[in-house]
This record gives sequence, structure tokens and C-alpha cells, in this order.
Amino acid sequence: MLKTKSNIFSLILMALIFLLLTLPSYASQLTLKAGTPIPVRLLESVDSETATAGQTVRFLVTRDVPVNGIVVIKAGSEASGEVTYSQKTGSLGKEGKVFVVIRYATAVNGTKVPLRANLSRTGNEQVAMSFMICPFIKGTSSVIPADTETKAYVDYDTIIK
Repeated sequence: MLKTKSNIFSLILMALIFLLLTLPSYASQLTLKAGTPIPVRLLESVDSETATAGQTVRFLVTRDVPVNGIVVIKAGSEASGEVTYSQKTGSLGKEGKVFVVIRYATAVNGTKVPLRANLSRTGNEQVAMSFMICPFIKGTSSVIPADTETKAYVDYDTIIK
């Protein structure tokens, strides 16, 4: 009977030691869940006349993003996107177009948190007017103005250590 109690005590002691050794690593990890909204603001205007596909576009996170009461992305943190499509205005009244996707935000520990969101603008097409008056009339360019605010969403569960 004494040996059985000793074995049980040893098992409990080993389980406690295991928990104590692994608990800090679990406690220091937070998971930012997919679909969490991240409010962002565009830092510079994006114009269909000057933007090129692949061009980096900078954003700032506008509010703290907490997980379990702990801020994992601070307001003012940088977020990044890119121009995926840009079309300049053309003759015969063809309008300009520009499309931007938001790719990631930077967490407090430097982790790049994957985001999903798009911004797009299309200028005014003036095809009918260009045929009637002058074939050299161009459509209007499209601009996504600086300070445009939108929500991006965490693309997939991301562990913040």
C-alpha cells in the first residue's frame, strides 16, 4: 500500500512539474482569431494615373486590438497593402481604375498578422461625350484619397507570442 501511494504521489508530482514547465509558453501565446476586424487608415493617396501594380501602400491601425484584454496590435502600428491593378485614363473617354489590397498589420512583438481587405475606385467614363464632341477627351482618373478609413479582417488564426 505504501508503494502504491508513493507511485501515485510520484505521478502527481511529475504532472505538476510538467504543467509548471509548459505553462509559461502557453500563457505567453495569444491567438488573434480569423475574422477579427482591424481598423486602418490609408497614409497616402493612390491615383490611377501614377500607381503601378505591385506598388506598396502604407496604412496605420487606428485602434488598439486586444486579445483577452491584452493589446496585440497597437493603434498607430503600421499595416501594409499593395496596388493589384491600375488603369490610366484613356482616349475616347476611358476612365481610370485602381485596386488596392491590404496584406498585413504588425503586432506588438513584430509578428506580421495577415489581413484581407480591398479598396477600389473607378473614374467617370465619358465615352458618349468623346464620340460626339472630340475623340481625344479622356475619362477621369480615380483616386483613393489619403486618410480613407476601412476595416481589414484577420485572414487566419495567428499566434502572437
